[in-house]
Amino acid sequence: MSRCPSPRARHDGFTLAELAVVLVIVALLIGGLLIPLSTQIDIRNVADTRRALTEIREAMLGYLVVNGRLPCPASATLVSGAVGAGLEGAWGPGGGGLPPGCANLAGVVPWATLGVPETDAWGRRYTYRVTRAFTKTVPTADFTECFPPPPSPPLSAAFALCSPGDLTVFANVAAGARIATDVPAVIVSHGKNGNGAYTVLGTQMAAGADADEVDNQLTGGGINTANRDFVYKTATDAFDDEVAWIPTGVLFSRMIRAGKLP
Repeated sequence: MSRCPSPRARHDGFTLAELAVVLVIVALLIGGLLIPLSTQIDIRNVADTRRALTEIREAMLGYLVVNGRLPCPASATLVSGAVGAGLEGAWGPGGGGLPPGCANLAGVVPWATLGVPETDAWGRRYTYRVTRAFTKTVPTADFTECFPPPPSPPLSAAFALCSPGDLTVFANVAAGARIATDVPAVIVSHGKNGNGAYTVLGTQMAAGADADEVDNQLTGGGINTANRDFVYKTATDAFDDEVAWIPTGVLFSRMIRAGKLP
């Protein structure tokens, strides 16, 4: 009895050609989803710096509640580790129509006084500008910033509820687009490009060409700013500063809750 030849065995699954096509498609999909390492680092640095700015702001508000005033800026030009580096700057008696307050209203965040990081995620110091009225000694009899002066000056604060900040944060200075007005204090990280930032060596990096970044930078050897305007906007190729500020309402609220303002 003859046997019928066995039918050729069937092979299920991919052929090599089909498998190669699938692998190419998977590789393309994964490649499109993966973020380049340099971009991941940039995203992480921005997030870390924003968290640090929040920490600095909270530390300043804590200092405010304890001392009744905001801290004076630290010297931008002292080398890290030098005597006095990171400590709040000197206080001055005023004069010439100015109330008493910080001798220099601009500098860098007094990291040692506040117990916060000295530098941002790119290793550069934070610029800090404060309104004089919020840095007076406590108690004070000088409320020339108020019109009219408060009938009962506070005994535990350098300022009253009528005291305005003198700084403005813009989204666009040229267009006059304001984000915050009458701001008592502003803190700036100069971002990845570092334009205008002070380093741990006490030296200032080149200013760069972007006018909005120049508004956020220190001038006069690190003790002043070009004006009282600051810019906070979406990052561009030329602008990557990160900016935080203390609104007057938040500042007053903390002092009222602490029982230091009526």
